[in-house]
Amino acid sequence: MALAALGGAMLAPLMPLGAAFAVAIALLGGAERRATAAGAVLALASLGFALARAHRRGGVGASPAGSFRLGLPVVLVAVLVGAAVAAALPSGNRADPRTLRPRPVTSVAELDPLAQVRGQLTASPPRRLGTVTLASSTGRLPVDRVTTAVLGDFDGASWRNHDAYLSAGTTLPRDADGGLATNGPTVTVRAHVTIDRLDTPLLPVVGRPIRLSGVPAAFDPRTGTLVHTAAASSYQYQLAATVPTPGAGRLADAVPGSGPDLARYQTIPPGLPPALVQVAARATAGARTAYAELTALQRFLRDPAAFPYDLAGRPGHSYGSLTRLLTSDDPREGHSYAEQHAAAFALLARIKGFPSRIAVGYLLGPDTAGGRGVFTLSQARAHAWPEVYLAGIGWTPFEPTDTSRLSHSEPPDTASTAAGGMASAPTPTPPSPPSPPKLSAIPRLDQSHSGAGQQARQLAVAVLVALAALLALLPLAIVSEKARRRRRRAGPPGQRVAAAWQEARDRLSEWGVRLVRSRSASEVVGDAAALGPPVIEPLGLLEPLLSRALYSRQDAAEADAARAWELVDLLRRRLREQGSWPRRLRAALDPRPLLGPRAARSGAASGPGEAGRTRGVRLRGVRLRAAAGRSGA
Repeated sequence: MALAALGGAMLAPLMPLGAAFAVAIALLGGAERRATAAGAVLALASLGFALARAHRRGGVGASPAGSFRLGLPVVLVAVLVGAAVAAALPSGNRADPRTLRPRPVTSVAELDPLAQVRGQLTASPPRRLGTVTLASSTGRLPVDRVTTAVLGDFDGASWRNHDAYLSAGTTLPRDADGGLATNGPTVTVRAHVTIDRLDTPLLPVVGRPIRLSGVPAAFDPRTGTLVHTAAASSYQYQLAATVPTPGAGRLADAVPGSGPDLARYQTIPPGLPPALVQVAARATAGARTAYAELTALQRFLRDPAAFPYDLAGRPGHSYGSLTRLLTSDDPREGHSYAEQHAAAFALLARIKGFPSRIAVGYLLGPDTAGGRGVFTLSQARAHAWPEVYLAGIGWTPFEPTDTSRLSHSEPPDTASTAAGGMASAPTPTPPSPPSPPKLSAIPRLDQSHSGAGQQARQLAVAVLVALAALLALLPLAIVSEKARRRRRRAGPPGQRVAAAWQEARDRLSEWGVRLVRSRSASEVVGDAAALGPPVIEPLGLLEPLLSRALYSRQDAAEADAARAWELVDLLRRRLREQGSWPRRLRAALDPRPLLGPRAARSGAASGPGEAGRTRGVRLRGVRLRAAAGRSGA
């Protein structure tokens, strides 16, 4: 950078910064928020830097207005081309540096979110937890619930989430579901959440969170869930999220997602009871499409005759619990609630080949007493539901539970009568207390991320691809810049003679003549002697023209400028003729002529009226100063 700043090129000092910015955008930029604004600011700052340097150097014809007229179109074209390239780059599964070396955050011990649902619904009285204020980019709210936990790992006994939470900033990773691509319509939803008291660090969210402010949090980029990392009983935060809004036709034609990122959501652990496979086949019999199978499962589990909603039903969501629920001949075993319905749907969907998981959270309900878009969070609206990943759409919620009576419990004698018998005692048996929730559904926040190794490999590959692209474009840039410099032959005759000498020095450096500032023009001719007489001849004729332009009392003549460039063209032809094609190619791609200062400086060869004032020229390899007013100069 320091060497580039000493040179004459206006934008060379900014090349490392621009290259680093381009690589960062290519590797880390997302599809939803392009870096066009940041690129435009950087480009305009670069233009201002170039104008300042041009004005400071004060070369002939290097006025700020002229530099602006030249630089502004270049900057605008560069910004437009950069924006077009950024839009064309694939945006799915971008690398996230936070996954490579996660910052350790405080770990938490948390109860099983799925087992906690009944405990909240049976609380007497149910406690108010806070409020959620929602607004969307379209004016319509495509959500009716908030999510606190997503459970995608099933071991036959319980549903868990084994992902790690990464320390989160304001902008959250855009691939909130592990880099799975979706291409359907979405709506941006903004939420303002106020928590009065929540007995869990899990934060209520909507859709796929993309921005968060107001609380310190950790983020699971696979499930899109958040954990509050500060000890506070009440707080508030702002959230922005995207919510898929597929139409009915798109859903009807949907197919289940597939691929390595979804393998964990299709895993069926060992020990699957064969009876459950038969239940899945029977429940979806007659369905002709993938989405029809899912809606058939939903209707099957919502049947009030087979599976009446009852918080007094047996808790649990293991293979044994679901087998009793779905296959028992005892009608009392069919009494169930959201925990069993969500788990049964998710497992039956996996048996049919669908990627599925369970979400836990709160239904927003119709309570809008605080105004339009304001909803109350309450234990009375705790809920669990399944989600299925549909290709191109994303995670789609289903509702196999009758949500109209979330706190409903059947009396014990009603269940006995439904089984075909009478109560065996005059006093009803009190319902058994809810089983205590099992510990540890939430992973330790400081455990290494399961996708960190894959992210590191992706980042390494992306860096190699970016470097390869830069190396491929570098030769073209070098050749183009040299050609542009050769075309800059305008200006007063003296300046053109100096520019011709600089062009000759550039060509000599490509063929091995060292660039030394202290060498005079005649010494440069001597340095080039090793290239042979054909090369020395045009240099020997050019050297007197340069001396006359620098030291003569009179301004350089037009004929001298034209002759100087004719000699430069002759020098280039002689150099090409004496080298093989590999040597010529190496000379054409040699970047050394672009790394030093340009030839012409203020006063190198002045126009009329400049005689009698000091003239100077700094050339690559030669620095000459003369006082034109001296006698005998």
